[in-house]
Amino acid sequence: MKKMILCAMFFFLSVIIVAQSSLIAGKIRVSLLNDHQQPAENVTVHLMNSSDSSLLKAAITDKDGFADFDHIRMGTFFLKVTAINFATYYSKPFQLTAEKSDLILPAIEITKKSEQLNEILVSGKKPFIQKLNDRIVVNVENSIVSAGSTAMDVLERSPGVTIDQNDQISLRGKKGVIIMIDDKISPLAGADLANFLKSLPSNSLERIDIITNPSAKYDAAGDSGIIDIHMKKDQHMGINGTITANYGQGIYPKTNEGITFNYRNKKVNLFGNYSYAYREGLNHLVLDRNFYSNGVFKGEDKKDNYTTFPYHVNVLRFGGDFFPGKRTIIGFVINTNLNHFNSFNTNNSTVINGDHEPVYTFQTNDNGSSNARNSIGNINFKHTFDSTGRELTADIDYGIYNSSALSINTTAYYKLSGGALQPSYILNGNQKGKLTLRTAKADYIHPMAHDTKVETGFKTSYVSSDNDAKFFDASSGLLQNDTSKTNHFIYDEYNNAGYINVSKEYKKFNFQAGLRGEQTKLKTYQARGAVHFDSGYFKLFPSAFLNYKINKDQTIGFSLSRRIDRPNYSLLNPFLFLIDVSTYNTGNPALLPQFTWSYELSYTLKNINLALNYSHTKDVLNIAIAKFKDVFPSVQLADSNITVEIPVNLQVQDHYGASVSAPVRIASWWNIINNADFYYNRFTGNLGGSELNNGSFAADLKTNNTLIWGHGWTSELNATFNSGGRDGYMEVRPQWGISTGVQKSLWKSKGNFRFNMTDIFWTNLPKATITYPGKYIENWHAFRESRIGTISFTYRFGKNTIQAARKRTTGSEEERQRAQ
Repeated sequence: MKKMILCAMFFFLSVIIVAQSSLIAGKIRVSLLNDHQQPAENVTVHLMNSSDSSLLKAAITDKDGFADFDHIRMGTFFLKVTAINFATYYSKPFQLTAEKSDLILPAIEITKKSEQLNEILVSGKKPFIQKLNDRIVVNVENSIVSAGSTAMDVLERSPGVTIDQNDQISLRGKKGVIIMIDDKISPLAGADLANFLKSLPSNSLERIDIITNPSAKYDAAGDSGIIDIHMKKDQHMGINGTITANYGQGIYPKTNEGITFNYRNKKVNLFGNYSYAYREGLNHLVLDRNFYSNGVFKGEDKKDNYTTFPYHVNVLRFGGDFFPGKRTIIGFVINTNLNHFNSFNTNNSTVINGDHEPVYTFQTNDNGSSNARNSIGNINFKHTFDSTGRELTADIDYGIYNSSALSINTTAYYKLSGGALQPSYILNGNQKGKLTLRTAKADYIHPMAHDTKVETGFKTSYVSSDNDAKFFDASSGLLQNDTSKTNHFIYDEYNNAGYINVSKEYKKFNFQAGLRGEQTKLKTYQARGAVHFDSGYFKLFPSAFLNYKINKDQTIGFSLSRRIDRPNYSLLNPFLFLIDVSTYNTGNPALLPQFTWSYELSYTLKNINLALNYSHTKDVLNIAIAKFKDVFPSVQLADSNITVEIPVNLQVQDHYGASVSAPVRIASWWNIINNADFYYNRFTGNLGGSELNNGSFAADLKTNNTLIWGHGWTSELNATFNSGGRDGYMEVRPQWGISTGVQKSLWKSKGNFRFNMTDIFWTNLPKATITYPGKYIENWHAFRESRIGTISFTYRFGKNTIQAARKRTTGSEEERQRAQ
């Protein structure tokens, strides 16, 4: 409780400070005009310190051409103005004093340039976390603490994001997050997605967009929203690139190296990157499982599960854009991942009877080796018809995800005295999987009179999954097919979708309304029992957004949408995997999609954003850990104290939430980004006769401090606190962590040296209690390598001549997410 109070005090203290600092700060306003003497909208204005030319603050001009800088301490400054196709403008120095604390500068006229920006040195950087109107942006490449880590590590430190013991990602306390890579849904899911994110080095990322309420233009998937991971791209002309190398040490070593390159001229842009990573991870899981019958204690299992998993990852990306005309772009992108994972698991278990007396022990050693070879190609097209913004884009995607795994699972049984109790049990596994996705989509934007815009488009996809698993009982020294576990599962899904969005801008408010329709048809075949399953459905997904501008500093908004979350492909796989002789893992081909209505009310006061949200979800997708016989009552087992991890549909989840984003500028050298999410989740359902009707409150607090010391030195100090909360039958316990890092810029900012330490006190560790009243109670906690010290070096080479980069999207966003 003390930790929670201290973290809350730390968060709100920084919010209070901004009010105090405003008493000794002033305001600067400037207006921008174009070469036709009209207000210049969406122009970037940088407020620079006159003493060292460092960036103090940046602003974007509004419709009337005004840019405002609030809460500015007294001093001497100058303005730097940049806009695409316009020459960079530098103002003369000016002073903000106590006598002139509300300063209005003379209007600035910007002039067009012939082709491209001249070579300049950009010294200003975006903060690690930015709050925009429709999303939160995590600028990964500007984070000192993120150097040397993975995409999964960065996500875990992002506002509103939590990751549980099964590597399931939640946003604002809700699962059902869609992971996108460069605006394309990843086809991976579950453990495959987690492994991919753990293998993706942070040095290959540019930023992460967190979108909590997407419009109808996006796939209807994503109950809690979308997390879009953007890979690095380069906007510079000529040849440019980045070389990165880092080494990290937790309990085990980690290292990765990478290079990105870009070549651009007026007719072509070629880009790509390659990275190699070696990481050795740890998951030390301690469990206490208690079994009951009608409330009477029947036995207990105490488990100490220690797993290490060294893995090698190669990530290769290559693409190009071609410009046959001024209004047309044709491009392609190829992404390839080659991953090799080893796992070494030792599980020591003590079996306790109904009299609370130890009976025997067993030790399971599970050694595995797996490979993943994932490749996806995209061809894209974009044509701009005229200067009004009328535009057509199209994408075709084709991807293949191959996986293979070999495993040897050996269990030895021991008497309490130490001698052998019975012969060992040995199970060998050979698993192969192939997932193929094919998608095509087109989007059309048509601006109309009176600031009205219509967007429409369609998408079609076909995804096929073929999984073959063979298991052999090798206990006798001979391999015998284990027919209870060997299986072959084939899954085919067809999806067709279309949407229309209409938006309109008024002086004081704007709105957007959209409707998306999706038709789904799926077929499955399970070899064991020759089980066929066919299903299909058509659903509509409306959405609406409304924003009202009270004044230039205050905006209120409202949004609603209906969304769907289809089960990830791996969750439908019915294979029965042995973790140890008392623990299984399986999928569920009978899983239904979940449907959610989401509502959000937001209020923005300058750069402080408040939001209230509510959502109602039916057929809630949830990963449950339960007694095997409660889930599969018809299966006969010699031991009734066996558990299974299985995805299920709960009945309903009601989510009530409030969030606060409060950037605080204490001084020109000290910036703080504060984010807080408070929410209440209530679940109802029934699994194996255990009724669920329960909920709990939770809080997720995060603060990011950036300090600029001068002479190229900067540092970060980050703190996180999560109070836990309810996830179905599981109650998660509090956890917190503090991370820090320092950076030195070298050679006119072309080189960077960084050192960071994450989770300094090794406290950001998950723990929880699972309860099925009268039947089963499990307490667990996990030790992972959250505390890692990393040194990193980055060098940028090439020219600094800038031209606007193209935003690349493709059509396989949802399919790629569900394959994780």
